[in-house]
Amino acid sequence: MKRIICLILALVLLMTTTACSGNFAQVNLNEPISIPENGIIEKSALDKVRSENAIATFTGSSNDIKYEWTVFGSDINETRDINLEVSLNKSEKGIKISFSEADDFGFPALLSIYLNEKWTSDSATAFSDGEGVYSVSVTGSKTSILNISVDKVVAEWEIIPDMAIQSENTTAKNEQTSEKVTVSQNNSTEKDNYLSGVQSSGDRVYSDGTATEKDKYDTDPVPEGKPMPVEPENQEINNKKKHTCTFSIECSTILNNLSDLDPDKRHLVPSDGVILPPTKVTFYEGESVYDVLQRVCKENNIHMESSWTPVYNSAYIEGINNLYEFDCGELSGWMYRVNGWYPNYGCSRYQLADGEKVEWRYTCDLGNDVGREGTW
Repeated sequence: MKRIICLILALVLLMTTTACSGNFAQVNLNEPISIPENGIIEKSALDKVRSENAIATFTGSSNDIKYEWTVFGSDINETRDINLEVSLNKSEKGIKISFSEADDFGFPALLSIYLNEKWTSDSATAFSDGEGVYSVSVTGSKTSILNISVDKVVAEWEIIPDMAIQSENTTAKNEQTSEKVTVSQNNSTEKDNYLSGVQSSGDRVYSDGTATEKDKYDTDPVPEGKPMPVEPENQEINNKKKHTCTFSIECSTILNNLSDLDPDKRHLVPSDGVILPPTKVTFYEGESVYDVLQRVCKENNIHMESSWTPVYNSAYIEGINNLYEFDCGELSGWMYRVNGWYPNYGCSRYQLADGEKVEWRYTCDLGNDVGREGTW
């Protein structure tokens, strides 16, 4: 009888121990997992993510602001208990973040903060003690999502939109040199930052904003001050004259829409969404964005597939890094941006100028989540 009672007690103890540990083996890694009140994600949870080479999402909330951690099993080398609880507070300049425990995880993890407002800036910087510690990608359609790849935990940060930083720097600079600034009263047109940051090359032509009709390739009028397209058949490349530009490729929007992503494509998405970080590249005068994209992808062993679209007289980028249009929803695909502007014509019609910044970005919402405004 005593033996039976002991067996019963042992069984009860085993069941209790299993219940206290959360029995993570029964958790569906395909669904978001709520961060517990103490913020601790146990070693057993991370062991499961690692062993299944899964992508796990842990969600929490602070002051009515939702936040989310995305952890890639392929990035985990060693596991232990970690604390994912953070405190979020709006500040005068942006968002303040503080960690319950400033202890490194031992692997990179993506922190996504879902704001209740829309930021005009599509990039930001996380500062700690006045120094920038992280670059922040800003995505989202109606409201902004801040994405930070965290590989080293800093106790307290403040995330500030880059546009606000640039505005402060410009204001300070103007105040210091105000006595030297002369403003023309006859020029009512605001200076275009896009043009001021670019050195024109060749015979580049800019729109004067007077066009009202689409061109023969169904392109809407190009905004005033932006470069007019150069048709591929009229392209003239000068192999003796070299310029440089900055190229980058990223797909961070997918990390906020993993439920829409083709499951077979999950392994193709980097844990920070960056396929090619901002890279300075050389090109020849007269080359298009498409010309340089082809070369950059080849040199960096990045898959790229395109097709020719006669009606638009341009190449169309179907896939990069084996991530294609519609892989993350019916409104998903690749877009390019040059110096903050999304051209309303194809990449093989955009003639690059020296010093320009070219970004290829994956959108899950027809460009609305990566800062595109207006119509095509």
